[in-house]
Amino acid sequence: MEGVEFGAASINSWLAAWQGNLVYAQDPEQGEARRIWARVGFTALDGAERAGYRTRDANASRFNLRALLIADLGPGDDPLWDPDRLAADVLAALPLTLEQAADWAVDWRTRPREEILALRTCKNLLAPTKMITGQLAEGPVSARVEQWLRLWPRLP
Repeated sequence: MEGVEFGAASINSWLAAWQGNLVYAQDPEQGEARRIWARVGFTALDGAERAGYRTRDANASRFNLRALLIADLGPGDDPLWDPDRLAADVLAALPLTLEQAADWAVDWRTRPREEILALRTCKNLLAPTKMITGQLAEGPVSARVEQWLRLWPRLP
């Protein structure tokens, strides 16, 4: 958008827009319109990211809302509401491999702060998959999510 600057000062404005839309996206009385509110909210999160908001935090918010709407309203015709697509997006956003996370989880309390944060990020990003596991098609994505969810309780 020409003439609009995306600086650090505007992060809070974008997050306020996200929160305003989130209220309606989570409201069961809104019915299918919840998906429209969510899309507008996702646009606000995109703006917050352009302004410097951390992608991991934006992704956690996006993934949680997508999972909630899939669980409440079912999959839609749009790939955004496809449980397998959401699971694949979560897996792609994880900062560690399953093997690395499993290795670090054994002694996570002795790990450097950055490694603990990476493990915690994995746990936060994976949380929404717990809501949709019953809706995943059998296959490699579902199998990978199951492996991660077995590790999930051991993550900080």
